[in-house]
Amino acid sequence: MKKISLILLLACGSFVAKAQIEKDPAHWAYGLKKLAGNVYEVHLQCTIDDPWHIYAQKQTKDFIGTATKITFAKQPGLALKGIPAEIGKKDTYKDETVGILNYEFAGKVDFVQKVTIKPGLKEVRGMILYQTCTHEHCLTAQTIQFHVPVPE
Repeated sequence: MKKISLILLLACGSFVAKAQIEKDPAHWAYGLKKLAGNVYEVHLQCTIDDPWHIYAQKQTKDFIGTATKITFAKQPGLALKGIPAEIGKKDTYKDETVGILNYEFAGKVDFVQKVTIKPGLKEVRGMILYQTCTHEHCLTAQTIQFHVPVPE
């Protein structure tokens, strides 16, 4: 009887745990746009399912979520120019229950980094740290890697 109870308990526990896993509502696409000479734009575009959002890179001092952070791998032949620009409709949201203000993107946002690429570099690599939330709850922050091929 104890074995049957234990098996039922484990089966129910795994079913409940599986029900807690939610699919990531953020979908990423990467690209490279040549501007002139060896100057390019790296595009890291995020499409976010409704009603979800991701947070902007810069936040208020009392922000408690995970701001988006883009890190480019140090590579010979790659030089960054400034910081990634955010192209999209940035919303300001104030959570009245805790009085915290944050900046977020819903729908779509394109993070654009200007770079100089020397001949011979095959790809631009890096990582994106981000968090997807609704105004009711958040998923665990995610870190994904990106690889953007450089055309010859």
